[in-house]
Amino acid sequence: MKKYSLVCFIVFFCFFNPRICAAEPSFFLQTLTNSFVDWVFGRLDTYIEDKPDESDESLDKKSIQSVKKPSEKTDSIQMSEVVKRDETYYRKFSNIPFSGHIESYHPNGQLKTIGDMSVGKKVGNWVEYYMNGIKKSEGQFAKGEKDGTWVYYFLNANIKEKQFYIEGNKDGLWEKFGVDGTVVQTESYQNGNWIITTIN
Repeated sequence: MKKYSLVCFIVFFCFFNPRICAAEPSFFLQTLTNSFVDWVFGRLDTYIEDKPDESDESLDKKSIQSVKKPSEKTDSIQMSEVVKRDETYYRKFSNIPFSGHIESYHPNGQLKTIGDMSVGKKVGNWVEYYMNGIKKSEGQFAKGEKDGTWVYYFLNANIKEKQFYIEGNKDGLWEKFGVDGTVVQTESYQNGNWIITTIN
């Protein structure tokens, strides 16, 4: 009966998580293992009596004050180590939304992308580079949405395009430039709605 229940659970898990099974074939095995370990330790905790340890009584106030909380550690990983599920980024083989620093690199070793994530969403300043190290784009994210000014560059480092967003919606004046730096087109938006386009 237990084996039958386990097989049914695995089939149910795979059926309702096809994206996870396709992107990370062994993710469900890890999830099953974690759930089993949590269950075992949960059962053990119920058998442990809640008695104060005699050694705790010998601790004086000075030794208690000297114990410090561990400092929060910020993870720094490559973009290839995270996977996107339902608009949220997770470290591969994990069901906890990723928080930390992200980097990715071109095949020649040159930095490609750099930015931060919080609870599975892109936040703060994100920068992308061409293979030769010239900046390709730069802008801000807020809760996974583009927010504020975004600037895109040509290979000669001149500005290619300026965009403005408010919580992921196009807003304000957008400008497109030629390679020589002259403005070739402007567009106006308000709260995601296009207003007018002017071509020079």
